Amino acid sequence: MNLTGKTEDGPTINTVDDWFTYAPPARGSFHWKDYRSAKELAQAYCRYGEIRCPEELTAILSGRNETKGLIIDNAIAEMEIAFDEFGGGKRNADLALWGKTKRKKPVVITVEAKADETAGPSVKQKLAEGAKIARSNIPKRVSQLSNGIMGKEVDDSIKSLQYQFFPALAATAVLAKDKQAKLGVLIIHEFISLTVDFDEVVKNANALNAFIRMIPQWENESLKSGKLLPFIKLPGSKSVPSDIYVSIGKIRTLIPLGAGGRKHITRDNANQFILSEG
Repeated sequence: MNLTGKTEDGPTINTVDDWFTYAPPARGSFHWKDYRSAKELAQAYCRYGEIRCPEELTAILSGRNETKGLIIDNAIAEMEIAFDEFGGGKRNADLALWGKTKRKKPVVITVEAKADETAGPSVKQKLAEGAKIARSNIPKRVSQLSNGIMGKEVDDSIKSLQYQFFPALAATAVLAKDKQAKLGVLIIHEFISLTVDFDEVVKNANALNAFIRMIPQWENESLKSGKLLPFIKLPGSKSVPSDIYVSIGKIRTLIPLGAGGRKHITRDNANQFILSEG
């Protein structure tokens, strides 16, 4: 697949070093470290010495008929995706990918990489941030996201949710519509090693499940590694398309410590990276 940095016509990425040069994380070298999500995402897609979807992703996509046999043609690292008419609020996808299934059905995927980094402010905290800014568009943005995803205005139950998931799912649907795809998938890619704070990993998992269960048709769902939720259409709003089928999935890469842990995996020792079932 063809991978570029930032935009479709951005520089081509072929190696982990290219990834950092052309699509560095927000805080540059501070976030670009072994066992942290930004660099580990690059490692996962470069693990054979060439750009290729990791087995964790292909396995989860193969588990549903809608995405089975998906061939990724293009990908963009650190892609900014505008999801509403307000400036300055784009979603920064760690990775965006799109391609077609064997049945020629286009599919768009955005990836949110996580080690134990926090999921960010709650909706309540985001609204409080907007209240401190004169003529802020944050209240309107949050309202459109809430109506578009949850089908209702912001209330106390929505204020308790992590804000980050709202633009992540909205931008996935918007990018799918832009690419003339009917399917949009948000993938949470966890990178787990003995260096992470497991309390934070659990906290992030609980926050994601709380978000999912507030969405109509997913009220009884929960997400664990290796699962892709049933595709649904969102209620829709000015910033959230209502004619795109969306899903959320979670995959996990376990990273070994010690000798060889940071070397590119070959076909002979690919079992160093294991897809967890739990």
